[in-house]
Amino acid sequence: MSTVSDAVKAIKEVLTLTDDVKHAGQALKEMSAEMLLHDRRITRLEARWDTALQLSKITLPRADRRLASKAPGAEEI
Repeated sequence: MSTVSDAVKAIKEVLTLTDDVKHAGQALKEMSAEMLLHDRRITRLEARWDTALQLSKITLPRADRRLASKAPGAEEI
């Protein structure tokens, strides 16, 4: 009987591992969808940032540009 009980135990373990793999796959699928949403949000924010930088170059008078570029941590405009 020990051979049969060992076989049953092994089958239970395989079923448990299979279930764990299914749960891990589902979690990975959910994380992938969430990462896609974050990527889209970041892309939109980058586009807005680029647009804001371009508009600030157009709307800032020349003197203000010089002052803004001399501010600590400011990028060259």
